[in-house]
This record gives sequence, structure tokens and C-alpha cells, in this order.
Amino acid sequence: MKVLVTGSSGFLGSSIIGALARRGDDPVGLDIVPPSGDALIIAPDLAARTRIGHVGDLARLFDVCRTEKIEAIIHTAGLVGHEPSLKQPLTTYQTNVMGLVNVCEVARQTDMRKVIFMSSNAAYHAGAGDSLSESDPVFSVRNGNPASHYGTSKMMAEAVGMSYAEFHGLDFLSLRVTAIYGFGMRSPLYVKPMVENAVLGRPTRFATGGAMMRDYTHVADCCDAVCAALDAPRWTAGEQRVLNVACGKTWTASQVAAMVRAEIPGADIEIGEDLTPLEAKNVKMRAPLDISAAKRLLGWAPKLSLPDGIAEYAARFRQSLPQGARPSEPATGAARTPVLDTATPR
Repeated sequence: MKVLVTGSSGFLGSSIIGALARRGDDPVGLDIVPPSGDALIIAPDLAARTRIGHVGDLARLFDVCRTEKIEAIIHTAGLVGHEPSLKQPLTTYQTNVMGLVNVCEVARQTDMRKVIFMSSNAAYHAGAGDSLSESDPVFSVRNGNPASHYGTSKMMAEAVGMSYAEFHGLDFLSLRVTAIYGFGMRSPLYVKPMVENAVLGRPTRFATGGAMMRDYTHVADCCDAVCAALDAPRWTAGEQRVLNVACGKTWTASQVAAMVRAEIPGADIEIGEDLTPLEAKNVKMRAPLDISAAKRLLGWAPKLSLPDGIAEYAARFRQSLPQGARPSEPATGAARTPVLDTATPR
């Protein structure tokens, strides 16, 4: 199938391009910048597959889709994160909401087979139980979304897609993903500095965050879900169109640190158990995602446990290093510069 992947130069976008190409599809990427670095390791032919353009440019979207004879769109492009959305609220809504509007409009006018939107657990406003289910609230008449403009933009984009499905017959599906990790990841999520510093023999220091919980999902499992959604029969009227894609279990950052230490002997990681005020507010919306609907409707389930995913990440990162810089064991005894990660949880 000829598939357009927006945001293709990013971590998830490049991973999806690679997964689609390996299984025999013909993916085309769209991004505002050409791919570089890890993205070209993840998908070696990504540069040749990439078309430069912004999802906010409707004319460019039409041009690419018509020229390339695109049959389906996987929409990953967007401004990501709590803090960036606070600094750039207008850009967040223009990119994350109007970008999806443009994708749906192109799909509607070109009679496209399917649109898969990569949403986020940030769309949830609050949970109603021990896990987050797709029917849990995404809006409150009293408080804004805990994930700020980012979470609100994801909720709004889902509503847009649902309306295109309801009133224009667009085969729209939203996958709510959470804490995607693996080789090539860019958001720290605690995992990136822990794994990469440990492989390089460098210490990692976090002043706070040990109690922060996340439902970590390996990027390969996420790509499998995308492929299953792409292959799924056309959604019927009244069927659930928003599906959680996650591991279905939460781990604290301190537990992640213990797994990295177990996988990479000598890993020097210290993390404080306290939470900053923002972390304390953020942790309240951290719960495992209920993935029963994705299992039932897509026949999908995650394959990689978090320890196995960390091992896979460490191995791929080690292999990506230049030949002379591939330590078989963490370096010891040398002067090393600690890496302090104070990034706000996303």
C-alpha cells in the first residue's frame, strides 16, 4: 500500500516508515526537515522517501498525496510536550489541530482508504478507575487538561477526526500511545539518559522524579499496532474509533533505573524520590492504559517487556556508535561528566 507518514523524520515517524518498508508497503514521508542521525539508521532509505512540507500547508499535502498516489495516511506530525505547549500555545493548536484537519480534508477529497492518527494518553483529563479506558473523561467543565495545551490539542484533534468519520465516511482511527521508548527516542522519559549514559560509561543524575510513573511502550510494539490498524477492515458505523496502545502496566523511574543497572553492569544512576510540584501534578494522570479494545479489535498485544525493551535499546545504541567508540562494558576510572536531566515529564 502507498502510505504517507507525516512527521517522518522524527522518532516514531521514522520507525513506522522502517516497519512499513520491511513488510512490503511503499511508505512516503512528509516532514519540515530532512531526516538525519538515528532516523537514517532506523530507516536507511528514509531520505529518498521523504518529501519536505508542513502539515499546515494544505496545498503541499494535496500535491504530495496526488503525485504519490497515496492510499492512506499515518499522522504522527505535531508539537509534542507539556512545556513546549505552554510556551507556544498558538503554534501547538495550529500544528496539532489544524494539521489533522488538513490531513482529514485531503483524505476526504481524494477518497483515501484510511487515516490513522497518533494521539496520546495526554488526551485523558482524568481516569475513572485503576487504569485509563478510552471512555474516561477527556474534558472537564471545571479544570483544564493536566497536560496543558498539548493534551487539549490531542483531544480536539480526535474530535475532528471523529466528525470526519461520522459525517463524511472517513475511515479514521486514533491510537492513544504513551511513553514510547527505544533506539532513536528524543524525549528523555528517564530511559534515554539512563540507557545511553550507561552504555557510554557515564553517570546519570536526577534530582527528583524517582516516583514518577509511566506506561512505557516499546516503539516496535507501537509500530506493530500501526500496521494492524492499517490492515484492519473498514471501521463500521458505531464502532469504537479510539484505541489505547500501550504496555498496560506502569513502572516508576526508580524501577527503570534498577532494570538498566541489571542490564548494564556498572551503570551509575542516581535519582531522587521526591517530585517537583509539576511532577506531583503530572503523576496524578499516570496510570496504566486499558488495552483490551486494541486486543479485541486489532488482534494486537505488546510483545516486549520493559526489561527486554531496555536490553534491545542498549544493544542497538551500542551498535550505532562508531567502531572505535563501542564499549563492551561501561568505562570505569576515567574522568566523566555527569549528565543531569531536569526535563519536565512528558
